[in-house]
Amino acid sequence: MNLKQKFEQLKKEGKKAFIAYVPFGFPSIAKTKDIILTLQEAGVDIIELGIPFSDPIADGPIIQAATTLALQKGANTYNLFETLKALKKDLRIPCALMTYYNPVFKFGVAKFFEAMQKIDVCGILTVDLPVDEATAYCKEARRYKRETIFFITPVTPATRAQKIIKASSGFIYYVSVTGTTGPRELDAKVLTTHITSLKKRTTLPVCVGFGIHTSQQVKRIGAISDGVIIGSSIVKFISDNHSGHDFLRRLKEYVTSLRGGD
Repeated sequence: MNLKQKFEQLKKEGKKAFIAYVPFGFPSIAKTKDIILTLQEAGVDIIELGIPFSDPIADGPIIQAATTLALQKGANTYNLFETLKALKKDLRIPCALMTYYNPVFKFGVAKFFEAMQKIDVCGILTVDLPVDEATAYCKEARRYKRETIFFITPVTPATRAQKIIKASSGFIYYVSVTGTTGPRELDAKVLTTHITSLKKRTTLPVCVGFGIHTSQQVKRIGAISDGVIIGSSIVKFISDNHSGHDFLRRLKEYVTSLRGGD
């Protein structure tokens, strides 16, 4: 199932997408598979799997610490693809990769999208790739039928937003605040104004990320958007609990509570 199909399914069911971000290789490469499958069991609609990178300029301290540990444990693009290959038969929800451009460039852009296609990873978010410099990248993505998700922020000018919309497929990632990732309070009124304006300019789903960390925020932001993206609070839960008893069951309960499920 690709992102378009997932959003169509959710729309028919009257639901909004609950998207969970976790870094690959955290707390270990071996545990990544079980964490992803647990998120699926918890009712997550889309997995956003981060590729650890040494200079994560968009990430706050929680995710920085997690990706640093993942790198120390040997997480890289090659064993990420091997892990996802092993997951392919069990994963029933779309998976997108979140990365910086360096790992894609180093791996080889065409080779990267080909590898994504082979294991049914449907989309990619490349944090530090400006849309102006993404022509060849988008061409390869279309060649391999992979979806390119770009970011729009509260300070993105309207003319630039149109460029970003044109280059995007799958969904638009709306960054709720200026700054890095991490839990914070969000102004629902301001978000409503920005998202309403953005949705008038695109037929793509608009999903909101950065700062979201409570079930109340999930409910409020889900009401004005097509989906919510939660990363830091899930990563913090994993960091605090992964070595404890019955970790996966408690992770499932935590994520279920965040999305407002049973």
